[in-house]
Amino acid sequence: MAGAHLDSVSAGPGINDNGSGSAAILETVLAVSREGLKPTQHLRFAWWGAEELGILGSRHYVNRLPSTERSKIDAYLNFDMVGSPNPGYFVYDDDRRLEAVFKDWFAAKGVSTEIETEGDGRSDHASFQRVGIPVGGLFTGAGRTKTAAQAQKWGGTAGQAFDRCYHRSCDTTANINDTGLDRNSDAIAHAIWTLGAPS
Repeated sequence: MAGAHLDSVSAGPGINDNGSGSAAILETVLAVSREGLKPTQHLRFAWWGAEELGILGSRHYVNRLPSTERSKIDAYLNFDMVGSPNPGYFVYDDDRRLEAVFKDWFAAKGVSTEIETEGDGRSDHASFQRVGIPVGGLFTGAGRTKTAAQAQKWGGTAGQAFDRCYHRSCDTTANINDTGLDRNSDAIAHAIWTLGAPS
């Protein structure tokens, strides 16, 4: 299962947070449909409401799932902010198998990754993690400052936030890094297909 939240804070339009994650998984759905791909596993996609109010949408969904339905979810992948304007390449480390799918893909493209810690537990994956469902995901950074070492390996500007418009009115279409969004969208599609159609 893959998901992303659709809502934003009242202060801003939320194009990176979280139009970017929502668009990336929608593009994956469209690509699977366009190509007529037939995964061996059932794929489930969700776009959550009320994440910014305390992950209410995903929590409600998980809480209402009977245990038999919960057991059908092999893994949940979360995509919250995948196009930050001064991007980093962060991978959730909650499950080694899921982490490896993303890290291996980025490594094959020559892109270094780091473990995601800034938003850990603050997005919709926490609802699934709480009931024992393995979680994974990607993140390009929010309000924390990019270090000189991170700028050296990823480009961008050291000493500035990964997203200076995080939860602000300037989180508009001008607040997206196209390269970061493209890389993460490709990584998302790869992971969903790899996990949905294991060899």
